[in-house]
Amino acid sequence: MSALQWLLLPLVGAAGGFLAGMLGVGGGIIFIPLLSWLFASLGLPPEEIVRFTLANSILLVVVSGLTGTRKQYRLGEWQWRKVLSIGVPGATVSYAVTYSIQHGDWYSKSRFNLVFLLFLAISVANMIFGKKKDPEATIPQEKPLSAVLVGIFAGAVVALSGLGGGVIMVPLFRMVLKMPMRQATALSLSIIPALGFAPLTGYMLAPGATQLPFLHTGYVAWPYALPMAAGVVVFATVGMKAAKHISETTLRIIFAILSSIVIVKTLYDIFS
Repeated sequence: MSALQWLLLPLVGAAGGFLAGMLGVGGGIIFIPLLSWLFASLGLPPEEIVRFTLANSILLVVVSGLTGTRKQYRLGEWQWRKVLSIGVPGATVSYAVTYSIQHGDWYSKSRFNLVFLLFLAISVANMIFGKKKDPEATIPQEKPLSAVLVGIFAGAVVALSGLGGGVIMVPLFRMVLKMPMRQATALSLSIIPALGFAPLTGYMLAPGATQLPFLHTGYVAWPYALPMAAGVVVFATVGMKAAKHISETTLRIIFAILSSIVIVKTLYDIFS
């Protein structure tokens, strides 16, 4: 790898980890553009670029989620019952969709970009136009079905876009479960590992992955993933601490701006 790539990997990991901790989005919106560029530079077929990008992005968002969950557990803030009620159905759907992608040819790079844009656009709209929630709000106990449906939808997002699910969970927690921004981001971050573990395992055990000129396990490319993961681990907790000192309105603006930048970049890639 070039010196530029060695520099970019931990820096992008740090940026993604910081945003994951602050916004509960897993960091995939930061990881995916760099990973797509790296695997495209290797001359891989478009379908393999998608699989390698998804696998490594999911690994990184799982790392960010585990880092955040560990912090929540140590502070006594980990809501494990809610994590299970949303994460288990989401993980089941995530694995099923991932299996379908690996064993079929229906999910092309163009479809990947369109799915990516769709979820980001939904998030931006919610952050800009959504109403501020009551800070004392919690997930209503009388809406278990709504929580399950949010998990199912988020699980599909993980498999289809590699985003980690937070980019759609946070808006849905706000819109469907009536949660305030801070509570939504914290819960989203702790659910991300449950959604990502099954598809990540599938990608790592995949027997048909294209051979790379360096160490990889299935579709996980370790020389790319490890430096980025190191940045994630260090800065995810920094992002969580920063979020406590930022107003909800500011968090929503940051979320919307970041998503909008990635939308513009993805549209440029599609039409160029």
